[in-house]
Amino acid sequence: MRLSQVCICLLGIAAFGVGCDDDSPPIIGDPTHYASPSAPESLISNLQVSYRRREIEQYANLLAPEFLFRFQPIDQSTIGKESWTHDEDSVGTRALLTTPEVAVIRIDLLYAGRDSSMDKTPPADSVRIRIHTTDLEIDQTNDISWVATDEQDFFFRKGLPANGEDHARWFMYEWDDIPTLTSPRPLPTPASTWGNIKNRYSH
Repeated sequence: MRLSQVCICLLGIAAFGVGCDDDSPPIIGDPTHYASPSAPESLISNLQVSYRRREIEQYANLLAPEFLFRFQPIDQSTIGKESWTHDEDSVGTRALLTTPEVAVIRIDLLYAGRDSSMDKTPPADSVRIRIHTTDLEIDQTNDISWVATDEQDFFFRKGLPANGEDHARWFMYEWDDIPTLTSPRPLPTPASTWGNIKNRYSH
């Protein structure tokens, strides 16, 4: 790069607070942009972006056709089902993300790493990631908020060429909402579960 180009770049940074590579691809963990679905971690990032931006199509693209969302036992008794299928979950999540009752969705998910050891027979190339810190807050337009802080287990698999899927792409095939004995922080707003929040807006 010539000196004149460097000077122009530096002037751009000073004037607008941006660099010369504004068109560079977003990184995993970018809170506002989607990453390539080439790793389980990118799907966790994209799930959060889809909630923040309230984009149901982007959320649904994360899920494998056989996807299951497993409710906590406390929710199974009230909802009347142990789990939701791909289509049921997409309908429930669409209601949450698109309802005019919700003003803002805040979400932050923290995890330690991958865990390939599972207590059931998983699909090939399967990975589990436990969300050990969940911070989901749904702020309604009537000043009522709902908070979920329980741990979550996400299960991922690579695409299956036999199903016409790209083997380089990852999908989430199961999501378990896990009861947590203690909350990681004091809750100033009504506590709930992620499954109950999904179901709340689906009626």
